[in-house]
Amino acid sequence: MKPIAIDIHTHVEFADTATILKKKYTEEESFSRFIVPATGTRSAEINKGIASSLREPLRDPQRKIRDMEERKVGFSILSSTPFAFFYEVEEGLAVELAQFQNNQLAEMVRSHPSSFAAIATLPLQVPGAAMRELDRAINKLGLRGIEIGSHVGKRELGDRAFWPIYEVLEKEGLPMFIHPHHVAGMDRLQNFYLTNLIGNPLDTTIAAAYLIFNGVLEKYPNLKVVLAHGGGQLPYIFGRLEHGYKVRPECKETLRHSPRQFLKYFYFDIITHSQEALRYLVSLVGSDHVLLGTDYPYDMGDHQPVETVSRLSDMTDSDRQKILRDNAVALFGLTPA
Repeated sequence: MKPIAIDIHTHVEFADTATILKKKYTEEESFSRFIVPATGTRSAEINKGIASSLREPLRDPQRKIRDMEERKVGFSILSSTPFAFFYEVEEGLAVELAQFQNNQLAEMVRSHPSSFAAIATLPLQVPGAAMRELDRAINKLGLRGIEIGSHVGKRELGDRAFWPIYEVLEKEGLPMFIHPHHVAGMDRLQNFYLTNLIGNPLDTTIAAAYLIFNGVLEKYPNLKVVLAHGGGQLPYIFGRLEHGYKVRPECKETLRHSPRQFLKYFYFDIITHSQEALRYLVSLVGSDHVLLGTDYPYDMGDHQPVETVSRLSDMTDSDRQKILRDNAVALFGLTPA
């Protein structure tokens, strides 16, 4: 592994995913079923127009490595694009898609071990099958954690159906990366790409709140949860959650401790697009809980992540090194070069 920056938030997709989907859906059905609900009609059409420009950086590892070098990134933790969670499809197809993607992720790592590690996707709408795929991904494929959506259909992440997965992750010391998808408030976020600008951080915040208030983090105190896009609004409304716990009885029904006790279980990428917000995030959670991430290759990512970290003022070189690399080495169990 190269001794420079590590990107923990970078996406891939695989061409044959579409081939598997065609067993059930036409290309137009796939677009209307999986892409439009995630972005809104107008933004989906715009994204459809730029899809060809994203195909190579999403699918070609050599292109990804070249772009990493340009951005001063030496190693990346790969995860599937959130458009490929496929929590909406029937059980058998969901399992097939997850297995295929995890096999491809593992193969990309095997082919480029000095550049990539990867985390698995799971068919979470089928919790039993998701548990079996988690075991296979960890113990047979060598993947280093999981990426999950901010909800699974109408099930929030605090749902007890997912607790056995959290138990395994805690036992194995593996991280869970939460990426938003099919966000809340879609009926009001159709214009101006607000599904992403507002909806993505909102849905991450909802997911984190359920993990807190449903008692997941109290039950699994060593669970490591990574939140995309700077943690959404969570770092900035945490005082409100804390106050609600103090004054509202329903917020105490599943918790013995206040929400502040659980902030230490979350990790955050740097994608805030604001130096002021990023400085606040680091001051709140500490430099040991913030990691470099880019959201490559999407336009809402951080295209100069090393510079973003370098511009943080009032920080020691040791703290910057934690964000750039050291935290990722520890969290994902990487072997330092």
